[in-house]
Amino acid sequence: MTIARLLRPASIAIVGASDKIGPGFNAWNALKAVGYGGTIHLINPRSKELLGQPCYPSLAEVPGTVDAVFIAVQAEKVVDVAKEAAAKGAGALAVLSSGFNEIGEHGAGLQRELVALAREHGMAACGPNCLGFLNFVDRTALFGTSLPGELPVGRTAAVVQSGSIGIALLNAARGLGLSHLITSGNEAVTTVADYVSFLVEEPTVDTLIVFLEQLREPQRFIAACRRARVLNKPVIVLKSGRSAKGQQAVAAHTGAVAGSLEASDAALRAAGAVQVFSLDELIETSLAFSTLPRTLKASGTAMVSLSGGQIALALDAADETGLTLPAVSTAKDTLTELLPPNSHIANPLDLTWAGLYDASIARRCVKALGEQPDVGVIMLLQDSPRGLGEQQANRYSTLLRAVADGAADAGVPAVAVSNVSSDVHPGYAQAAAEKSVTSLRGTMEGIGAVARYLRWHSAPPPQQARAVASGTRRADAARALASARAGAVLDEHDAKAVLAAYGLPALPERLAASVAEAQAAMQALGAPVVIKALVPGVAHKSEHGFVRLNLRNEAEVGQAARDLLDKGRALSGGDETRLLVQPMISSVAELLIGARVDPEFGPVIVAGMGGIHVELFKDVAVRLAPVSAAEAQEMLQSTKAGRLLDGWRGKPKGDLAATAEVIHRLSCLIADFKDDVSEIEINPLAVLPAGSGCLPLDCLIVRKTR
Repeated sequence: MTIARLLRPASIAIVGASDKIGPGFNAWNALKAVGYGGTIHLINPRSKELLGQPCYPSLAEVPGTVDAVFIAVQAEKVVDVAKEAAAKGAGALAVLSSGFNEIGEHGAGLQRELVALAREHGMAACGPNCLGFLNFVDRTALFGTSLPGELPVGRTAAVVQSGSIGIALLNAARGLGLSHLITSGNEAVTTVADYVSFLVEEPTVDTLIVFLEQLREPQRFIAACRRARVLNKPVIVLKSGRSAKGQQAVAAHTGAVAGSLEASDAALRAAGAVQVFSLDELIETSLAFSTLPRTLKASGTAMVSLSGGQIALALDAADETGLTLPAVSTAKDTLTELLPPNSHIANPLDLTWAGLYDASIARRCVKALGEQPDVGVIMLLQDSPRGLGEQQANRYSTLLRAVADGAADAGVPAVAVSNVSSDVHPGYAQAAAEKSVTSLRGTMEGIGAVARYLRWHSAPPPQQARAVASGTRRADAARALASARAGAVLDEHDAKAVLAAYGLPALPERLAASVAEAQAAMQALGAPVVIKALVPGVAHKSEHGFVRLNLRNEAEVGQAARDLLDKGRALSGGDETRLLVQPMISSVAELLIGARVDPEFGPVIVAGMGGIHVELFKDVAVRLAPVSAAEAQEMLQSTKAGRLLDGWRGKPKGDLAATAEVIHRLSCLIADFKDDVSEIEINPLAVLPAGSGCLPLDCLIVRKTR
């Protein structure tokens, strides 16, 4: 299968051609609109001539070969048309028709037939249940709906699984110049991963937009996004279905806090993709990436405005989106000199009425801010709705020009963000166009777009960590896993043996099968101790009352051991209950460190606050595994656990380095054993004061069932 024959066909047949408004007519118009220069064959058994040229009753009647076929007939007829296309040597289909997988088993059967035929003949296939595509660069199209009057061509390629999203992008009238628009539909044959893999290599494409409902080939898509990152081409992704029910936990908390949605987010992050969460964000972020420069001197933004109230809103938005606003430093003296007395010199900067009525003041203020070494972008935050009176529109347009000139003087790009997302005033828009200023709409959407742009450009390309364990370590862990007691879930003692074999720290502890053995264990370990009952089939001991804490003498240990053995044996109906005796550990923090194998995205690692309320708070970071120790530290610092380990409210700092090493090693363990293990969880991991390490207080491993 080659995407080139789909996206750059030398000849095209329209099956279902018509001179009446509808898909067949729209397909013809789309080819004329983009200036297609190849041969067009029209197929309709009810007409001998259409649109001023001959019309054939079937593909079989067309002389010679056909490169690509646009199909707009009933679903039941699609496979027959595809067979004719294969017989004509076609390399590609665009199937507009619906009535396939999306309607149930009957349609699914038709789709399977289409897939088998396309694969047998090596045909690419857009759809079914799609609108087709537009390729403005190569002036070709297989597209089944009407087009807007203006089609700005640029270097942004859009691949969307929803036709309506494609229409929205096409008709947004936001000046987003498209090189390609592909609506992938059901993706029976050709997937988003195929399209992105092709488009990232196209020299005419600088930015990619992707709208996902379901990611069908996640590993290939991730690889394509990583390739795009290497080529310095951003991939901006909007994925729907975020409220869908995640994967249910099997035995560990990890599955409940890192389901398919969290794994998807982690995969996009690992791939270096830029994730957005609404169509407005998608459009504004795409505009920012496609119009702002690809090289920057710094990752900070200097913001100017005329309103203290709007500055307050902007500060909220900057905090939420992660936009960096460097403090005023080298520009302070200049700003103090230019602005009225008692002006608040800060970033964001209120230019006051002085900056509005004197363009030279605004220009010089912006130049001073832009020359700070930590400022890479100047942002003008100014409402500019279409309904502005001419006097205000002229003032604001003059201000925009002054800001643009000041930014140019400093050698940094300027962005204008309107506080409202409605259409901007034509005069203001014209001023932005004249000065090549990126014009964004909506406070949150615009500031968020710039924040994503700056983060993407300042972040290093994503790299996967390598496993740390030696061959001996991996072999030891495999033996420990194989020798564990039978059952899908390894109990704490057996699970810790696997972790220890892989080089994770181990807590001193003793197994006991009787009261006397438990008391002897206390004597060996020293009081106070913890006693746990290891009961077959019980993953979460505390939820069943199988944990006793802070036992300080033989009497307390004896009573707890008797109670736990009786309770465990009553629940299990046998004598397999064991006791685990451990020393009480005082820690700076207790964390959850978990790992699981997602069915789509593979191994993931989870880190955050632990304990019994982890599913309630879900204060965790999720990444694809394996991760490096440096990435593990970043994970922790993105959660409240990071603040706790940093010495929250005067408490001792935790051993962040040791904790990161545990996360790193566990991530490598799940990656190495992804075919044998579905979940691993350490909950809690006791983090000791800095320099003292960390210890897994409880853990479990869930084997994969084959």
